[in-house]
Amino acid sequence: MHSRNPFIELVGAELIEWSPGECVWKLEVRDCHGNPQGGLHGGVMATLLDVACAYSGAALKADGGGQRPATLSLSLQFIAKAGSGTLLARGRRTGGGRRIYFAEAQLLDEEDKLVATATGTFCMQSPHMENSHADSSPETELIDT
Repeated sequence: MHSRNPFIELVGAELIEWSPGECVWKLEVRDCHGNPQGGLHGGVMATLLDVACAYSGAALKADGGGQRPATLSLSLQFIAKAGSGTLLARGRRTGGGRRIYFAEAQLLDEEDKLVATATGTFCMQSPHMENSHADSSPETELIDT
């Protein structure tokens, strides 16, 4: 499943661990990741937490016939300010079925301080499903859990 993701490449995040039910992403914080208050932009934190949650469930289908996770819902809690250095986003699948699964992630700074957390619901999609939203009917949108 680990195919090219242009947005994650733009952000500069790197997948450093990936096993069934969990993964770890790393980001070296750069000036372009900042917000006007001098901290890490919340959108960068949300991106890291989202991808960590998504990949934690997708690792179970690493051979997976081209299936990719899609975020159905994501709830974030910003706990502390993050600035420079290295951040780790640790994702863990917490439950679910073959297509719909639940996951959580923690964002930690270099000193292992908790910066933000997330919980989410994700859906594994086949490649033919990803581009079918505009012309699909409700009958083709049924989710098999």
